Amino acid sequence: MLKSLHKTYEFHLQGVVQGVGFRPFVYRIAKECGIFGYVRNTTEGVFILAQGTKEALEYFECALQIPPKVAKITRISKKEIKNAESFFDFSIAQSIQENALSATIPADIALCDECLEEIRNSKNRRFSYPFCSCTNCGGRYSLIHTLPYDRKNTAMAEFEMCEHCKEEYENPNSRRFHSEINCCYDCGPKLFFAENLDKFKFEEPMEDSTLCKRFGEDFLEEPLHRAVKSLKQGKILAIKGIGGYALVCNGLNAEAIATLRVRKNRPQKPFALMCKDMKMAESYVHLSALQKEILSSSVAPILLTKSKDKISLPLFEIAPNLATLGVILPYAPLHYLLFEQLDFPLIFTSANLSGEPIIKDFYRVVETLVGVCDGVLLYNRNILNSIDDSLVRTLIHNGKEEMQILRRARGFLCDIALSFKTQQDFIALGAQQKATFCLKTKNKILLSPHLGDLENVVSVENFLNTQKLFLTQYKIAPRNFVLDLHPNYAQRGFVSDIDKIQCVQHHFAHLLSNVAENAINTKVLGVIFDGTGYGETSKDSGKTGKIWGGEFFEWNPSAPLEYQRIAYFDDFSLLGGERAIKDVRRLGLSLIFESFEEEYKTLVLPLLREFSQENLEIFYTISKKVSRSAKVPCNSVGRLFDGVSALCGVCAQSSYEGEGGMVLESLALSALKSVKNKNLDMYMYTIKESVISYQGMVREICKELEWGMEVQEIALKFHNTLAEIIAEVAQDYTHIALSGGCFQNALLTQLVLEKLKNKVVYLNKEIPCNDGGISVGQAYFMNLCLTYS
Repeated sequence: MLKSLHKTYEFHLQGVVQGVGFRPFVYRIAKECGIFGYVRNTTEGVFILAQGTKEALEYFECALQIPPKVAKITRISKKEIKNAESFFDFSIAQSIQENALSATIPADIALCDECLEEIRNSKNRRFSYPFCSCTNCGGRYSLIHTLPYDRKNTAMAEFEMCEHCKEEYENPNSRRFHSEINCCYDCGPKLFFAENLDKFKFEEPMEDSTLCKRFGEDFLEEPLHRAVKSLKQGKILAIKGIGGYALVCNGLNAEAIATLRVRKNRPQKPFALMCKDMKMAESYVHLSALQKEILSSSVAPILLTKSKDKISLPLFEIAPNLATLGVILPYAPLHYLLFEQLDFPLIFTSANLSGEPIIKDFYRVVETLVGVCDGVLLYNRNILNSIDDSLVRTLIHNGKEEMQILRRARGFLCDIALSFKTQQDFIALGAQQKATFCLKTKNKILLSPHLGDLENVVSVENFLNTQKLFLTQYKIAPRNFVLDLHPNYAQRGFVSDIDKIQCVQHHFAHLLSNVAENAINTKVLGVIFDGTGYGETSKDSGKTGKIWGGEFFEWNPSAPLEYQRIAYFDDFSLLGGERAIKDVRRLGLSLIFESFEEEYKTLVLPLLREFSQENLEIFYTISKKVSRSAKVPCNSVGRLFDGVSALCGVCAQSSYEGEGGMVLESLALSALKSVKNKNLDMYMYTIKESVISYQGMVREICKELEWGMEVQEIALKFHNTLAEIIAEVAQDYTHIALSGGCFQNALLTQLVLEKLKNKVVYLNKEIPCNDGGISVGQAYFMNLCLTYS
């Protein structure tokens, strides 16, 4: 074909276009369309130089619009090149390193069906190989040291491909064409198994790749076989996954699970359950078509759903007092290989100490989990970036079942589809619990994975290391920071006095996360219910530092940096301050004292019998007379849930965040099964001068408890009362946004949606409604500040 009939274009593509088989995809469609030139990774994304006839280029450009399913193109630019040199083939060119980085770090992807078939095929050279992968699956974020996404920039750099793997890598017809983590038995990572962890001694931290070389003779032969045998014997193992180590044991063995609870000091918090396949999962939980799709997706998250009645699981050990269960399917080759020899589900929980991030290195397993696990199944490829499993659920919204992300981690992309107007870089540092940060750089909004609670040194170090990874990758040094109002949050120590700092009230940030996600551009009532948030000084809130958490905010895009506090719950006291958050009996007492005053002495309740008369009088005096240092005013709905759970005697000592509320929800769901119509009962409450009084409700609950009413009925009425309060406050609004950790409660959310069915209701779905979404709301606020300044 004559050169004069050819045109030449440069294409620049941005988004998730590295580590997802994008260059091989471009190569194949270029060949099919008769395009000459090349494609390569850059630090901005993917660059294509395409040369061909007008018709061929049109076909090529159309084909680019349908990329691999795990890719995500956010921007394509095209520019014609005059007098370009002639090309006579199409190739994948060497990646180049530029100054500015705008390519998106790809997410870790669950094992694909083709690779699964290979590891199950005894005639395939990767039969039973625990690290089988291709361009359609495998680790990405957890393995990346830097972009562009080339083998030399990943944890696979030290594993040189054998001849067979290299042949696949260079074969355009192979799905491993330019698969940067391609490997096999001959050239890739290997499994190891360790027992008697006391014999491993480390003078300093050591990566797993180095450790496996140094202590090779201390590991046992047939690692997979030994792991399977241990699990069948009821032992507890730490198993290295994609983003870190997990603690696992037989999910049918109540004794093993109870032992794990004791060793890990996790008395009540529910465990997730990894099931062998969908059939096994369906035998334990109710699954809709969408839920099955989610479980088997490339994200492969933990799905929170309702457990079935009369099942063989020891639910009293797995998810004590709860009606829901978190289930997950195998997502790594190693998981599938274990289940090839197991016929029972596995308890599947992060290997860590309570409150600390997931462990990614064997030396840390030895350092912290001696006495917790009986053995460790590991491999000699390093995890560069630890990441937890994601947690999701589904709910019915506007007549359609939809997924809602509760913990955004493995499998989800770091970039989120938000539109910010400012060109300036900044970072929002989120909240103390369920910590995340949100980085604005150029045209990208990057939300970090879930990083846990910043209440210990290890968690803070993990937060700062992950922040450093992002800042280094994108080569920025932001001078604009956004913080929560709380003066004692760990993030306060992450910035210096010379930095430009904005502070955003906690619940306003919750609301703005919803505004940002749903692109709300009209006046909206924000209903923000959570556990703890530092209050703001205003004429209607009293002194700063009150604990808020039962808020109704009006927000208007005409004044987007402001909110009006329309209504809020009346105060009660945290007797003894933060101790009341754990010992929720104190919250129950506070509700009684506020609702009955001196008449509390006439009540005959199990909760009151748990305290001596002397202690009751001391607590009552504190609640009425003593300084704020002894009683902390609070109007949090999360704490209200805790207090009611204590009144009902279903939770006394909260062993994990939200336990009281989760138990009440499960009780209410149980009561809902026997309700024959939708006219649910509710308790008395009043709303006067913006203050919502809960006292009438507490008085009725206490009387019903004295009469012997079932706590399931009380729990359902309590949920319905909260929903009715929201409906009453919202009656003059057409648009309502729900956010805050209390809306992780599926029953409360569904009751509210039902009562507001004639209004426009916005929910957090992609961005967590809990504190994991706070950084997004903060970032939206900073975007507004910089845009209008």
